Amino acid sequence: MSLVGSMVGRYRVLRLLGEGGMARVFVAEDPDVGRQVAIKALLPEYNKHGSMLERFMNEAKTMGRIRHPGVVDVFDVMIGPGGELCIIMELLSGQTLREQLWKQGPFPVPDALPLMHQLADALAAAHAHRVVHRDLKPENIFVVPDALGMRLKVLDFGIAKVMDAENVKTATTAQMGTATYMAPEQFRSAKLVDHRADIYAVGCLFFEMLTGKPPFTGRNLFEQMNAHLNQPVPLERLPPQLPPHVRDLIGRMLVKDRDQRLGSLAEVTAILSGAPLPPPPSAGPAPTTPRPDPTTSAPRPPASGAPADRSWIWALLAILVVGVGVALTIALT
Repeated sequence: MSLVGSMVGRYRVLRLLGEGGMARVFVAEDPDVGRQVAIKALLPEYNKHGSMLERFMNEAKTMGRIRHPGVVDVFDVMIGPGGELCIIMELLSGQTLREQLWKQGPFPVPDALPLMHQLADALAAAHAHRVVHRDLKPENIFVVPDALGMRLKVLDFGIAKVMDAENVKTATTAQMGTATYMAPEQFRSAKLVDHRADIYAVGCLFFEMLTGKPPFTGRNLFEQMNAHLNQPVPLERLPPQLPPHVRDLIGRMLVKDRDQRLGSLAEVTAILSGAPLPPPPSAGPAPTTPRPDPTTSAPRPPASGAPADRSWIWALLAILVVGVGVALTIALT
């Protein structure tokens, strides 16, 4: 059933904007104030599908929780005329980051740096609210032109993980990420995922914005997983005009071991603003070198009656044995 021409609450649905695997997105208008909005309506076949309903409500609650200019604003959740669950949200004008990369290729460094800062700042705000996105990719980033240039908006928190959730749950049956942008720990267990997986994914997005291609690829899931787990970060593919501290920053975001990865996206925004890159976390306490004992630091001769070092005697005996063996061999032949 199409919602075009019908009313969802006070909103009149004007036209279909797009359709995905689980929902359709419509343009609608509030006739009282003339404001246009986007309505994301769950497809009818999922209206009684518990995990999809959970994922859909999770998206609305998590986006409403963050409230940041870099995250799509959610106004309300309503039921459509056919019983569809509908999220009323901010209407965006522009294209996804994926479409932008397809049409125009990688961003020039002067254009990319402010967008990288915006993306890190939006996800830092999500993390401040204990929300981990878990599925960051170019399809979930929207590029919006405005009077100041371009702005980025983060979409689709459907499989976000709320770290301190009580009544906001993670959609446990959904795929927990997209392999091209997944941190190594995501391949091992969804239970291991925290905000550091988003840091890794943002590092992948930075890399792709600058080069046009993600840092790790493969022909199938196994090859992609192997690349994330084992291949070094190909920093040599980054543009040579990229500032060295940004190159190092991306390398630190893409460290395999999450305990050695950069610790927060707030640090990323600070470094992109000119702050120094902090040293890597220590892998453990530094080994201590025992202080020399002045009474034993100099070599001392063996005490009277102590056995002397006789290693030279064994070496001489070995030489003699070899010599006798050679002589016998010559005599026998």
